[in-house]
Amino acid sequence: CDSSVEFWREFGNQNNPRTLQTNIADIAAIASRFATQGPDALRYWLRHTGRSSYFAGNALLGNLGYQLHERLVKRNDDRSSTTASSNGSVLPFGMDSSVASRLLLEAYLCYEQDYELITEGKYTEPWDMTSFRHRQYNPANALRQTNRFVNEAIGTLRRRYRQNEEDKNIWITDSASPKLYPDYYRTAFHYQTDGWMSKRSADVYETSTETLFLGRQDAMQRTSLPPIVKYANEKVSNGGEPLTILEVACGTGRFMTFIRDNLPLNAECTAVDLSPYYLDAARDNDAYWRKYRREEESRKGNVMSKDVIQPLRLVQAQAEDLPFEDESFDIVVCVYLYHELPQEIRSKVSAEMARVLKQNGLLVFTDSIQRGDRPMLDEGLTQFENMNEPFYANYCGDNLPDHFLKEGLTPLAKSVRSTTKSLSFLKA
Repeated sequence: CDSSVEFWREFGNQNNPRTLQTNIADIAAIASRFATQGPDALRYWLRHTGRSSYFAGNALLGNLGYQLHERLVKRNDDRSSTTASSNGSVLPFGMDSSVASRLLLEAYLCYEQDYELITEGKYTEPWDMTSFRHRQYNPANALRQTNRFVNEAIGTLRRRYRQNEEDKNIWITDSASPKLYPDYYRTAFHYQTDGWMSKRSADVYETSTETLFLGRQDAMQRTSLPPIVKYANEKVSNGGEPLTILEVACGTGRFMTFIRDNLPLNAECTAVDLSPYYLDAARDNDAYWRKYRREEESRKGNVMSKDVIQPLRLVQAQAEDLPFEDESFDIVVCVYLYHELPQEIRSKVSAEMARVLKQNGLLVFTDSIQRGDRPMLDEGLTQFENMNEPFYANYCGDNLPDHFLKEGLTPLAKSVRSTTKSLSFLKA
C-alpha cells in the first residue's frame, strides 16, 4: 500500500470533521501550494479548476432543469415531490454546503496527488489538458455536452426518485433479446436512458460521470497508470516484441487513450466491451487521440505517418467469456466494472483476465472503494443502490483480492484516490 491509502482512510474521520470553512481553507491552501511550484504547476491548477467549475455548473443546471421540469408538468402526486432534491435546494440530492464543498475539496486533493505523480515521472500529464487545441475546449462542444447532460439529468433524477421497477427496464430486458447480453446487464444502470445500450447513452456518459464527481474521475482513474508505466518501461528496456495490452469493459475508451499516451507508440492495444454503442464511442476517442498525438509530434519536429500508431482493436464480448487464447497479453486492465457485476460473475471475470494474461504479466484492477477504505463513507456507500446499482452493496463487502489470489496472481500494490482504489497483481 502506498501513502494514499492511509491518507484517504483518515480524511474526514471523527478527529478531523469537515465543515464549509475548513474545506474552503484547504482548497485555498492547495491553490497556494500549486502557485509556489512554478508556471507548469499553476497552468495545471488553472485548467483543472476550470474543469471542476464546468462540471459543477453542469450539476447545478441539471438539478435546476429537473426542478423546473417537475413544476411544469405539475406532478404533485409523484413521490419525487417529497424528496430533498425537489425542495428548492440549488444543490443536487439536497446536500448541504459542507458536503458540497467537501466533494469539491476532494477533486482538488485528487489533482494535487495526480500532479505529484506526474512530477515524479510516474506518468505523463494528461494529454487532453496540455493544449487548448483539444476539442473539449471548443465552446460549441462544451455547450452541446451540457445540453445533453441537462436533458439526461432530468430523466435520470425523475427515475431515481420514483424508484419504479419499470424504470429499470431497457430494450434488451425482453427475454427474446440476444443471449449475448446476460441477465445482470439488462437494466438501466444509474437510471440512465437505455442503460448501456444506445448512442444517446454513450454520447452523454463521460459528461454525466465527470459531473457526478465534479471533474475528478479522470484523475481518480489515473491511479491505474503508475504500475502500467513502470512495467512497460522495464519490459521495453529488455527489448523484444511490442507490448500487448487489453482493457476489459473499456466503455467509451477514454481511459485507454491515457494508457496509450503513456506507452510506446508501437504497443498493440485491444479493448473489449459488451455495448456496441460504447465501442463506437471508443473508436472515435481512439481516432481522435491518434490524430491529436500525430499533430503534437509534428509540432515537435517528429513527422509521423498515419500507420505509425495502429488503431485500437475493438472487440464486442462478455468479460466473463473473453475470445482470446491463453497468455495473449502483457498487461490486462479493468476499470469500474466489478461493482456492476454479481459476485459469481466477478469470479469468472477474474479467472478470464488471469487466463489471457501472459506469464510475468501485469493485471491492474481499478474500481470504487469498499467498506473500510474510507470509514467515514461506509454508511453512505450502500445508498448507490438507489441509483439502480443492484450489485453495489454486495461489491462493497466482497473480498476483491481473493478473486485474483485464487487464480495464482501475486499482489503488488494498492492505492486510493478519493472514492477510487487500484490494485495491481503479477502473474509470476
